[in-house]
Parts: sequence; structure tokens; C-alpha cells
Amino acid sequence: MALSGKKIKKDLAKFLGDKYVFDDKPTNLVYAKDVMPYDLEEHNLPYAVTRPADAAQIGQVLTYANQHQIPVHIHGSGTSLVGLARPKARGIVLDTARLQSMEVYPERSYFEAGAGVHLAKVRAAIAPHKAMLPIFPGSELVATIGGSISVNTSAHGVDCALGKPGDYVLGLEVVLPTGEVIQTGTESLRRPAGVELTKLMVGCEGLLGVITKVRMRLLPQPCTANIVAYYDKTEDILATVMEMYRQGISPPMFFEYLDETSSRIGFEAVGLEPPSGAVAMMCLHADNPEGCQAKAEHFLNFLEQGNPRSAEITDDPVRWGKVWSSRAEAGNYVYRQGSTFGSEVTPRVDKLLDAFQETRHFIEHLEAYASPQFISFGHIGAPTLHGYAFWPTKDIPSEAKRAITLEVRAKSEAINAKYGGCGGEWGLTAQRADFLKLRYGPEYYQALVNLKKAFDPNNILNRGNLEGWL
Repeated sequence: MALSGKKIKKDLAKFLGDKYVFDDKPTNLVYAKDVMPYDLEEHNLPYAVTRPADAAQIGQVLTYANQHQIPVHIHGSGTSLVGLARPKARGIVLDTARLQSMEVYPERSYFEAGAGVHLAKVRAAIAPHKAMLPIFPGSELVATIGGSISVNTSAHGVDCALGKPGDYVLGLEVVLPTGEVIQTGTESLRRPAGVELTKLMVGCEGLLGVITKVRMRLLPQPCTANIVAYYDKTEDILATVMEMYRQGISPPMFFEYLDETSSRIGFEAVGLEPPSGAVAMMCLHADNPEGCQAKAEHFLNFLEQGNPRSAEITDDPVRWGKVWSSRAEAGNYVYRQGSTFGSEVTPRVDKLLDAFQETRHFIEHLEAYASPQFISFGHIGAPTLHGYAFWPTKDIPSEAKRAITLEVRAKSEAINAKYGGCGGEWGLTAQRADFLKLRYGPEYYQALVNLKKAFDPNNILNRGNLEGWL
């Protein structure tokens, strides 16, 4: 017999405390909704929202859920732009916000953080030890370390310059879907060779377990130098990135671009004279100031081979702060001022221009809703293109929003499959069941299903994220 929401709340409160279990409709609505552009699905409203204090309590929630065959959805801070934070089945939401432990061990060259700690707090805690956190989302004030490791995203950072966050994870505390708590990895700086569960848990998007604590290397903070370059058109920036890799030039730590439209929006927002073309922003890194300056001068010489309108090393921190923040402000504008539907295209690097042109073409000719404006920006050094369909209105029917989302996702993933890519920034498995089969074949997808079943025989944890959703 199915349990009622009231009964589930009462049962969970026995081991979490009544203060940390919620079944009121306003709370349920908040946890069922995210920044996806269309309305929430009422049939996926949770029975209850829980805020456990530690791994042991999470284990109790999952043990209870298995006993009663109730799905459990993990919720970090809800900053995902592509639906990862939204439950795909009715069940229990497990909020990790109370997992707030934070310890830095400089003598061991690592830190340990609870999954609910915000990235900005982690960065502040390790800064006195001259260490850098290699995760750079625009949402770091609220995004969590647990969510970032679960997706394994470096966000704005260029992966081939810094690597993925998982490259620096030494070990994890994880609650398995069946409720057992395990420790993975090592306290040594040399990570285990061979089969090791840390590698499976990093980037699994909560399909195989709940990450409750992260042990991560203290990565020395590098010296940096900044460059801004102005181009006639976006394609010139893409050609420069392609040539950078062709020549084997060490990529910057950050390499962002704003197209002709978003550069104007972003520069005006921060009080700078808007450019008439596209803009590229680069942050290079080295161990010491002399090496950094030499690297910046070498890179500037390379950029000038591509005939930008102008390019310069930007030493003024105030001006650089405005230039760099123009990228975030352009993104804020498109999300605030209208209806925005984004894609993530990460093609083979020698196909950047082709992928960009095809992304622009399908967005400008959407079938689901007429006359979008094409806007693009992104972490082009990664390489990642974000092509956006933008309408300067919020008054688009929910069903149309859903249709646009489906079309943009399907067509951008077709480009990824065509050019050998697979998104490297957003947690997208819930929308990628069909893409995984297209890109890698049915045997690959079935192997993931079998792996999920081995860890989670009752399919309790994050149900819907692997089956496909939307």
C-alpha cells in the first residue's frame, strides 16, 4: 500500500527531527522548480523535503526509501541551468545544505569540505594558504562543492589548462543508494591506480551515491596576466582558438568570448564603451610574475597573427574587472530581460567554425517558436560554445517553452554527435538518454543502466536522470 505524504513525513521525522522534514506545499513547490524556462510538473512534487545533518542520517533516509520503494532526489543549491536540480519522479528530496564541515590541512596539502559548502566559502578558506579552487562558475556564491564534484565541472576554466575538478579529488565520503556509508580514495597526494570508486562517483550526477564530503588537493595559486582582444566578428575568435591548438600553444586558464551582440550588452552594463564587433578575454597563468609576463607577451604575439582590431595586456585591475564582468553581465541580461534557451556545444576543436555556424543556423530557424534573436558567448578555449535563442519577452506559453527546450537540446546534441563532442560543463544526463545512444551506441547506454542497477537495485536515487527526461 502506498504511503501518504503525511505518513512519510512522520516516519522521516523520527530520525531527522520534525524541524528538518517539510511537506508543506510552498516548500515542495520551491524544490520542484528550477531555472528551466517552463513550468514545473505537478506530478513530480515531492512528498517531503528533508535536510539531514550528516552521512548517517542520509543513510537512514535512503534505507527507509528502499524499504518503501520511494524515489529520492538529491538537491544541492539548485543552480543547474538544465534541469538537474528538478525532481523527475515524485518522492523525497534530500537537501545537502546542512553538510557544512570545512577543514584545511596545509601540512597535508589538502582540504576537506562537506558537500553543502558554497564554493565561495571554500575559496575563502583556502586563500590564506595560497591555494586556488579550480572551479569557476558564475554562481559560486551559492553553488556547492558537492554539486560541482557530482557534475565534475570546471565551469569557466579551460579544462586542457587546468584539468577537471575530479583530477584534484583525493577521496570522498559517499552514501550508497542502499544506505551504507563508504570512504573512497586516499589521504596521500598520490591517488590510487587501477579500479577505485572515487573515479566512478566524481561526475556521476548522483546516480551511484550521495557525495557528503570531499577531500581535495590544495592547488597552488598561480600568478596571472590578462589580455583583451577585439575582433570584427565572432568567427575570427573561433579561428584563433583553432590555430592556438593547431600550433600547440599552451591555452590560457580562461578564454572567454562575447559575440557582436553580447559584447555590446555586457560592455554597456559595466559602463564601458561598447565595441562594434566581438571580444575575447584571456587570463594566463604561471608560477611566478616573470614567467607570467613572458607567457602573456608570447600569447599576445600569437594573437596578432590573427589580425584582431586590437589586443592588449591589461594591467589595470579596475579596467580588467569591468571587462571580465561584462561576460557575466551579458549572461545576466539575457536571463533577466526575456526568455532564453541555451545550448552547450563542445565540438572537436578543428570543427569550431562549422559547429558555430550550424548552431546559429538552427537557432535562427527554430520550428517551435518564430523569430528568436541569436546570442552567443562562452568558454571558447575549453572549447565550449553557448548559442542562445532569445526573445525580449516573458510571455511565451509554457508548452511552447517546453517545445523550444526540446528542439534546442536535440539539435545542439546532434551537432555534438556530428563533431565528436559531449558537453563538458553542465550536468545533462537527464536530458541525454537519446544522445548517449546516438553518440556512443546502445551497448554503452546499457552498460550505464547495468552499473546503476548494481549500485541501486531499486532505482531509488535520482530516478529519471538516466532514463531520460523532458
